[in-house]
Amino acid sequence: MSNLYTIPIALLLAVLCVNCEPLNRAYRAALQLESGITIISSTSQGKKGLTFVKEAHLVDFGIDLVGCRNWSDPNGMDCNAYSGDTLCTERRPVLCTKVDNSPRPAYIILGQGAAMPAYFYAGWNRGHIATTVPVQGSQFANRAAVDAYCAQSFGTGWNVAQFHDGMFISGMNGTTYSGASWTNNAKNQQSGGWHYYSYGDVRNDIRFWVHIKDQPSTCWAQ
Repeated sequence: MSNLYTIPIALLLAVLCVNCEPLNRAYRAALQLESGITIISSTSQGKKGLTFVKEAHLVDFGIDLVGCRNWSDPNGMDCNAYSGDTLCTERRPVLCTKVDNSPRPAYIILGQGAAMPAYFYAGWNRGHIATTVPVQGSQFANRAAVDAYCAQSFGTGWNVAQFHDGMFISGMNGTTYSGASWTNNAKNQQSGGWHYYSYGDVRNDIRFWVHIKDQPSTCWAQ
């Protein structure tokens, strides 16, 4: 069959028979062989990425709490660290960070924790955060591309923020392991997750793209 007929028929069947996978695959393959055109699969179109949100700003310290969910918002949503929570075709700011080893301020950690102690969920990222303009998560091929976008937006040393950026020292709270004590015990710092504090005052009206290194829940490759 000539290209004149193969391509229209393949397109028609690929559109009308989206649930007929064997036939659909066959005609998509025929279309690609005849025309070199690649049809994007529905699974790639439904890819989701991980996002964080601003939860609070502590004026006394000039720091933000960012993380999975803002519990003060009755309509807030949870993040999904395992399979993503926001379609990658949606536009969200990228949460960027610059780690400069700033000592932890003496913020108070409340609550009893959950699977881990409370300080695991209230780590310190050792620097600053900022947000870019909203962009599609799908525009980035890999983490390096997101890092480059943060550096382009804010300067050298800025990278995409990560799920595990918050660091903690066992038993830290208030003045315990803050300031010089935090710095002097750097060897005891460990990675937390889900929420953390950082210098900054980012927007609170939208969620942000973030990276996670050990799950397939980012819009881009590792």
